[in-house]
Amino acid sequence: MILASSREARDRPRDRERLARIMLRSRERRKHSFPSVIFGEPGWDMILQLYVACCAGEVIDVSGLCGCAGVSKTTALRHLDRLVAQQLVERRGDSADGRRIFVQPSKALLEQTEQWLDGAILSLDIGSS
Repeated sequence: MILASSREARDRPRDRERLARIMLRSRERRKHSFPSVIFGEPGWDMILQLYVACCAGEVIDVSGLCGCAGVSKTTALRHLDRLVAQQLVERRGDSADGRRIFVQPSKALLEQTEQWLDGAILSLDIGSS
């Protein structure tokens, strides 16, 4: 019961965003610490980046999203195409610049990501008690 009451007192959306940001920074530091190792989870990197951008009220374009994936643009685009095919992300054109395409997470992706982050936060809470 103590765990439940402490969880309810927290700002759950803020905790989720904070954990997602920590994970992105940690993954970036890992890449720099082990430059010769290919870790290879571009789809997950994209999902985290889209989640953080959405929480911050920001939009991200295809080039920016591909850049955060840590793989070649061709590989990143292949992963993005899979996310689009699964209806987890949506592409939409920029009305101000016809050459640019924005990417936004679907409601389903946001919900799935929040559930995953909630589980991770709960695991961290249990591990710290």
